[in-house]
Amino acid sequence: MARKKSTDELDQLASASRELEQKIAELEALPSQLELELLERESTIPPPDDLIDRDRHRRFEEQAARGEIRNERRAQGRSLVLMFLMLGALAAVISWVIELAGR
Repeated sequence: MARKKSTDELDQLASASRELEQKIAELEALPSQLELELLERESTIPPPDDLIDRDRHRRFEEQAARGEIRNERRAQGRSLVLMFLMLGALAAVISWVIELAGR
């Protein structure tokens, strides 16, 4: 029984030793891992400074385009009304000329 106990203790010590060796290897690899992360961070291009301005300008252009379309439709509607008024005035002048010519 004493042998079984000592082999269990030896197994526990061996597993603890393996865990410690694994942690030591991880910690030894940490500086190279941090160096790779630092190099990657340095080589990454930051976003442009005017990214927010570009987005705001794009949204403004979209809204302005919609507003221009509304304004153009409104102007065409007014032009149509003016055209009918001119046609009515032309018809009135023509009827007046015909009436004068018939006298």
